Amino acid sequence: MRATPIEPSPVAFTWTGSRSIPIEECGEPLVPISCCPERVLVRPQYYFQGLTHALPEIYLREGVFERLLTASQALPSGHRFVVLDGWRPLPLQQSLFDRYKDELAQKRPELDEEALRELARRFVAEPRSDPRCPSPHSTGGSVDLTVADPMGRILPMGSEFDETSDRSETLYLESRTDGDLSEGELRALGNRRLLYHVMVSAGFTNYPDEWWHFDYGNQNWALMSGRKAAVYGRGVPALRWL
Repeated sequence: MRATPIEPSPVAFTWTGSRSIPIEECGEPLVPISCCPERVLVRPQYYFQGLTHALPEIYLREGVFERLLTASQALPSGHRFVVLDGWRPLPLQQSLFDRYKDELAQKRPELDEEALRELARRFVAEPRSDPRCPSPHSTGGSVDLTVADPMGRILPMGSEFDETSDRSETLYLESRTDGDLSEGELRALGNRRLLYHVMVSAGFTNYPDEWWHFDYGNQNWALMSGRKAAVYGRGVPALRWL
């Protein structure tokens, strides 16, 4: 059976639109997610890369983790989520943003500072200390993930995690006809559809430029799902179960 296509969102994502949504913080704590390896594998990519301020554990808001476990039940038998990133301390967000902006500056020396920041925002949210508009990962309501098969092999998705190219757009493969796709791209198309639909069915929304990034409860989620307010965002949430 052919996997259900991913349809374009009726809401266009913009950072201005996301940051304009009010936050009604619910106070839900952050929880570590590595205690359920039967359904979720934890692979904190920035810790493995040795980035300062990166953590060896991945944390999410409690309700986000519960929904992630719900989504995992819709995966094919033996498949598991591989979570690559979740809550980020603000210094880590700053480091990621600065690193990518510096890469862009080397590739595009003709651009001024504001143009570089605008380009960088596509793949790395600009860090913000203002509690009215925190970066999504700083809320504990964003999760980056992929899927592994029963043998522990990461399913091909058509681009690498954190790849800063058009190939990372969630709809990149959907925009082409089957006759234009290689066998490998067809597999990646099906895998993207699988990840997208199990996550959306559990209440998440997707950031359109990154097939791996999903939100629940924060301003991105509120914008893309038509809510009037976010429920995660203000300040740094408490850590539970440490």
